[in-house]
Amino acid sequence: MRILIGYDGSEMSQRALSVAQKRAKALKAELHVFTATATANGDKPKAGQLQTGLKDAKMTCTACGIDCKIHMADHKQNPAESILQYAADNAIEEIVIGLRKRSQLGKLLFGSTARQILLEAACPVLIVK
Repeated sequence: MRILIGYDGSEMSQRALSVAQKRAKALKAELHVFTATATANGDKPKAGQLQTGLKDAKMTCTACGIDCKIHMADHKQNPAESILQYAADNAIEEIVIGLRKRSQLGKLLFGSTARQILLEAACPVLIVK
């Protein structure tokens, strides 16, 4: 089994990573930790912080005996499209993403990245809040 975690360095993605690691260990699955350096609104997260987070995730997985692959994409497309494309290209069987708390208006919109992944993914999606 292959599990993909969408990682952006946020507290919610850290929680999602922890859940994904537990699932990967229990299911003896291969864990793919994926981050996209481009965002939908044009902001770029700090690449150095993301690389450090990815390396830490890989070290934690290795210490727990989890097969882990990390991938940092620098695409022009939004993060949801990058995640969905990576999942399709790598035969991912489950996607895990974190969901941030939002205002009333934000709840109505659900969050563009999470919403797009949930609606368009060809595999099950686990949302961690």
